Amino acid sequence: MALDRHIARLAKILVDDEGISFEEAQARLSALTLEIVVGPDATSPAAHAAVLTAVSVGARTFIGGVCVTGATGQRFNSALPFKADTLADAASQVGASRLHCLPSHRIFIGVVEDPGKISGIAAWWQGWRAGIAEPGAAPLDDGHNPLTGIAAGALAIGAAFALARGSALDCPLEVDLWPVDQGEEAPGFPDTYLPGALWVVGLGNLGQAFLWALAALPYANPAEVSLVLQDRDKVSEENWATSVLVRHETYGELKTKVSERWARAKGFDVRRMDRRLLASDRLDDDDPRVALSGVDKIDARRALADVGFDCVVDAGLGGNAADFDKYRVTVFDEAHLIVRHLEGLQDASVDEALLQRDAYQRLQAEIGRCGTAEIAGANVAAPYVSAVAACVTVARLIAIASGSKCPVNEVRRLSGAAPRHGPRETIEARGFRHAGRPSNHKTTGAQHGGRDECCAGDAA
Repeated sequence: MALDRHIARLAKILVDDEGISFEEAQARLSALTLEIVVGPDATSPAAHAAVLTAVSVGARTFIGGVCVTGATGQRFNSALPFKADTLADAASQVGASRLHCLPSHRIFIGVVEDPGKISGIAAWWQGWRAGIAEPGAAPLDDGHNPLTGIAAGALAIGAAFALARGSALDCPLEVDLWPVDQGEEAPGFPDTYLPGALWVVGLGNLGQAFLWALAALPYANPAEVSLVLQDRDKVSEENWATSVLVRHETYGELKTKVSERWARAKGFDVRRMDRRLLASDRLDDDDPRVALSGVDKIDARRALADVGFDCVVDAGLGGNAADFDKYRVTVFDEAHLIVRHLEGLQDASVDEALLQRDAYQRLQAEIGRCGTAEIAGANVAAPYVSAVAACVTVARLIAIASGSKCPVNEVRRLSGAAPRHGPRETIEARGFRHAGRPSNHKTTGAQHGGRDECCAGDAA
């Protein structure tokens, strides 16, 4: 079996962790299938964000296919920019497909009376918290906060993928997007302010996950949101399994162009910068003063220090099979300097020991030493981790826009019991423009009912 570059970074998780060949890893991934069952009560923005996120990241993880069943004929109710009348219509646009056999795994969004013979995982959300539970034990609130739906859908995919790899779920999978000190309460989502001007640096898997989360927010007027999108790279086959906005027809396009198309569909005011951010760059007076960083190199982060941003919210991911489900979100301002935080840090070099393993020796015979070294040095990645990290990151932006305290640093492995938080502080970002409070406007589409199966040809 030839190397499938579409899923090479996902296959590396199995290859590097279990010592199997790329052929075996690809065969196992291709055999994974998933059914997402939608309950009749899953009608809120959070519920629909959970379904669409689960489909999008699930189709990139359960390579054999993802189908959506249950109450999919309901009216589409999400701020995500899909031209759809029903949830089924939207799900078909992000990768739902028809399965021709029983699924290997199943997740539930909403309450389902008859789970059937296949065991499954249920997603839940409450306030700013999201997680997974046994079917029938998933607490759901009114679902106005779409970030919790995105996080819940991603966590459910992560849990199903862990089970598919034979890992036991020995700790609760849960994320709190707005952690508070004991005795405090997080604000209600309708009482917060949404970010209005951002400079997004790095539009790979994290940067595209940021845009997915931002587009799910119910802005009263998206045209008031100003985005600068900066990256110099083009989309390649390797990006498909990790990046939610990548489709087969986007190969060879600039990542900024793909991201711009999505942001403009939402209605955001967008500018592109099709080059690397340089340390010598300086902001103009009307440029966004807050940066959202999803770059994967230390030097690229250092370049953000002197450009003139009041605040930088930076996210990073684990890069190998042992920590691929790890994320970090750090907030930098005048009191928390990038250069100080990164002092003495360097990017990890290629693990030469990997090249000596049998899987990579066999790969070298197929694609040569240079291509094998490239695969060995590439970070492993799973798209559901990026989705959770993006929700945490965007929640930090909302806290800053709302003048609330937030952790200046959070590190978490999704397979771990709890995150590690830095102190909660009010971030100094005088130039941070907000775009008002969340709107309670619902999408307008034809009302449908019934139980359907959602199908599509090409995964998004």
